[in-house]
Amino acid sequence: MLRENGTTSAFDLWPQWLTAASVVGKIKFDTEKCQILIAVTILAVSLGLVAGWTSPYLAKFTHKETEIHITEDEASWIASFLPMGRLFGAICGSLSLEYFGSKVSLVITGLPLMIGWICMIFATTAVGFYVFRILTGASMGMFFTCFPIFIGEISTARIRGALIGLVINGLPIGTVIGNIMGPQISYKWFGVISLLLTSIFLLTFPCLPKSPYYLIRHNSMENAAKSIYFYHRKSNVTEEIKEIKIFIEETRVSTLRQRFKLMAEPNNRNAFLIVVSLFFFMQIGGLNSIVFYMEIIIRKAKVTFISPSSVVIIVTSIGIIYGWLGIYAIDRYGRKLLLIISCSSISIGMMTIGTHFLLLTHGYNSEMLQPLPVISMIMFMMICFGLTSVPSTLLSELFPVTLKSIAGFISSFTSALFAFISTKTFQPLVDLLTLPYVFFIYGSITILCIFYTIFYVPETKGKTLKEIQVLLKNRNRHADRRSQTDED
Repeated sequence: MLRENGTTSAFDLWPQWLTAASVVGKIKFDTEKCQILIAVTILAVSLGLVAGWTSPYLAKFTHKETEIHITEDEASWIASFLPMGRLFGAICGSLSLEYFGSKVSLVITGLPLMIGWICMIFATTAVGFYVFRILTGASMGMFFTCFPIFIGEISTARIRGALIGLVINGLPIGTVIGNIMGPQISYKWFGVISLLLTSIFLLTFPCLPKSPYYLIRHNSMENAAKSIYFYHRKSNVTEEIKEIKIFIEETRVSTLRQRFKLMAEPNNRNAFLIVVSLFFFMQIGGLNSIVFYMEIIIRKAKVTFISPSSVVIIVTSIGIIYGWLGIYAIDRYGRKLLLIISCSSISIGMMTIGTHFLLLTHGYNSEMLQPLPVISMIMFMMICFGLTSVPSTLLSELFPVTLKSIAGFISSFTSALFAFISTKTFQPLVDLLTLPYVFFIYGSITILCIFYTIFYVPETKGKTLKEIQVLLKNRNRHADRRSQTDED
């Protein structure tokens, strides 16, 4: 439950070996509340399986000896239809948030994912895989729109970042599982297993109560009290309802025109710019392109001392470890530090693998260079340490209640758009510029993100949603004063 007084929530942890020491110190274990986190994380793992499906099966299907053969152009479209589907999901997620709230919207998110897995099981041509990717992409777009809002509304300021990090790390877990299953089983059995996991989410998550914020906004005070009690049994329910009502009233608007007017206010406008910019750096910096084409990249890098599929499994597994470390650090050392460390490692990794391919084109011995692409991919996976989780965390923090659905839509839509552009242009850019210079571009983009983080991203660690709004307003006042001073 969302407590804006900064006290520790009983909303509990998902006890994993790497994060137990960090989270137990802050949150008391509660089996009922653990159900929430596990349920949302199951959905994230299911979506991670969609991403993990891509690399092994594109590598399989582009080889003529497999049961299904696709061309490189068709493979490019299969990779690109996932972020294209996210564009539709962002729209649907925003509308669903507005009318049904974050909890019901997450339930709806699982439906196109389930249908997508069914389509993939029965697919025999590239067209069947196109439909599968569009539907699962729509689920992914809805997920990124809705889940940060849901977690933001049921969690405390002290652990909000860690909880979002726990959920978002379900994606690389699913990706690793997909990378492991892909080389071993047929795509049909992959779909059956993934469908079962999605079904578990759809059977368990609807049993949870809606967030107290949604219920109070719709004047359902009795259910709101039950929701508060469920998400934090030790809270003063009456006081919680009063605090939430005050926060909602302070940010309430009634018409679409008023919302657009609220969006135009400097603090909200800057919040949109910050979140959208971080999603831009994450996607245009090569996230989907590298993950989807990783096995193919490793093959082109002439790595032979270990199989390319094994490299993908090892690298994505290390990404999970980075993600858990990020969970440990995000509410201790802040959002900005995680972004800076993450982007620094990504840029070094991209520059390194670009140099590797440049050396190959100049005739250097590939045997001596084999460790470079593996090390580069390991460094790239530091994206899981901060650049994948921090934008979603800020999305849940920077906006008033009445703008959350619009903020979720704009952020998810633009992220999906950037992901589609990045994924669809990867192969054409490789054909035009060659691999070394594509990686140099990715590295340069993430270097820009470092400077953007230092100078423009606010630090929200440990602050309540109300305190963050005050912080943004104060930043704008200081900026206005500086501009007036410069003019004088």
